[in-house]
Amino acid sequence: MSISRIAQLTVFAALAAACAQQPVTPPPPDEGAIRAGISARLAKFGPAMAAKDAAGVASLFTEDGTWILPDASTFTGRNNIEAGAKNFFTTMETLVPGETAIDKLIVVSDAEAVTFSHGDYTQTEKGKSPVKHMNPFADLWKKSTDGTWLIAYEVNADGPVPASAAMKP
Repeated sequence: MSISRIAQLTVFAALAAACAQQPVTPPPPDEGAIRAGISARLAKFGPAMAAKDAAGVASLFTEDGTWILPDASTFTGRNNIEAGAKNFFTTMETLVPGETAIDKLIVVSDAEAVTFSHGDYTQTEKGKSPVKHMNPFADLWKKSTDGTWLIAYEVNADGPVPASAAMKP
């Protein structure tokens, strides 16, 4: 084969490769839709706590989810989360939820996200006066097969709001 024929074949191969379809880059995850889905799930947490609905609280978690309370009590798995919520409710007379807001959303993929959030509520323990609380918390979210977002891991840093502290969203 002559050098010119090799050169022609090389140029032809290079042109064919250049004209071949390049892989399509998938669009980035829809942050707005992810935020909306997670916000809808977060909106269920306060009412479930107020209703002392331990099964409702547990249903917000993945089957193997982990819930860490401010005192470092840790519950892993829906059954344990439900039992932990039931135990918590035995000490509580009432809980009145306030506002819950996502402060930061980190989208990992279409099916995984991390949020840093805060929520306020007023809790009355049995035999005590009501106490206003501010709860900063972090969640690892996973999208379930039915499209809802579930908490895979949550850690809370709850505490009473000092009288002099201004509430900042």
